Amino acid sequence: MKKYLKIILPSSLLLLFSLLVAFNYSNDKIDKEEYLQIIENIYNERSEVFITGDLNSLPQYFDTSQKYGKWALENEIRRVKYLRHWSHQRGIAFTDINSKIILNKVTKTDSGVKLSLKEICKFSYVYKDDQTPITNNFAVGLRHNVHIVNKDDKWIIRTDWYTDCFGDALKAYTGDSVAMDLSGEKVYSLPNCPKIIDYDTSKKYNRKNAVEYADKYSGASLEEGTDYKYNKKYKDFNGLGGDCTNYVSQVLGDKEAGGLKFDGTWYCSYNKFGGSEGSKAWVNADAFRNYLIYSGKGTLIKKGTFEKLIAPNETSPCGAVGKLEPGDLVCYALGNNIDHFAVVTDFDSHGYPLINSHTTDRYHVPWDLGWGDKNVYFHLIHIR
Repeated sequence: MKKYLKIILPSSLLLLFSLLVAFNYSNDKIDKEEYLQIIENIYNERSEVFITGDLNSLPQYFDTSQKYGKWALENEIRRVKYLRHWSHQRGIAFTDINSKIILNKVTKTDSGVKLSLKEICKFSYVYKDDQTPITNNFAVGLRHNVHIVNKDDKWIIRTDWYTDCFGDALKAYTGDSVAMDLSGEKVYSLPNCPKIIDYDTSKKYNRKNAVEYADKYSGASLEEGTDYKYNKKYKDFNGLGGDCTNYVSQVLGDKEAGGLKFDGTWYCSYNKFGGSEGSKAWVNADAFRNYLIYSGKGTLIKKGTFEKLIAPNETSPCGAVGKLEPGDLVCYALGNNIDHFAVVTDFDSHGYPLINSHTTDRYHVPWDLGWGDKNVYFHLIHIR
């Protein structure tokens, strides 16, 4: 028979031990809530610069004593310049930008704290020339790995790595704090074509369900109570080449969504335990674009530059983009390379198409936002 050593602690020691465990647990919980508030405050305060344009107020949020902090500051300056330039050219004024933080992990370091988080950034804007401006809203979801440090009793950013919704457009801008002079910059004459959405659910492609699915699993939302998560039935390709085409295929083909039938080229083999993967045409942007056009599931409305697609003509008074319907697609190409897919989910007060996508997560975002390179071409695809 085995003998076991039994240790009996006095009740006072047991009580002390319990209090120490409870104190440590409480401290960890308080720390996480405290750091969530710290980073949320930093992001919200610096977002005000998108509206004010005061670039000189940004350095206070970054540790510029080392190169990664300088890089993070320069990237933020480029983001501000791009967004202000983009909005100026479209006759738009941002009225509010704020962030909600979902904090996933807190890791203390010798120099500070590392945070793994998701930022849900919500934007509000109006058209400047409207006599009675209507507020339009959209949201993006950004996954961050950020390192903050405390200097002179103030928390600042040492590093901040994330996939940016503006990333493609930033290379045209400098990271210095010299304010941009927008007075001589071109302002586009965007068609003002408000849309009334009237779904016809009798068709094979259920646009209403497709849009509802796209909103539910966009990863970013304006709706309260959402969990900002993807459909676990499917594999998440973030970090594995991108999830944009996989997401749009779901919007078209899932039974809960558009309900288009699979075939031998475009399909998904479901795993009852989740994480299902699709065919090459399901997940690869080039293959998906070619499949849509050559299978007849989609027709190309028009492809071209931004200016070409917004230009009105006799047959399209609202430009080629005015022919888009909810559930249609926008394909983004860098030269001849198909790089990204998004689905049209709504229209703003002027009828400007709004899209959802993954990598980065977008919810009702203006269709061209973040694609400012001169080498970008858009393919507008109508789903039949």
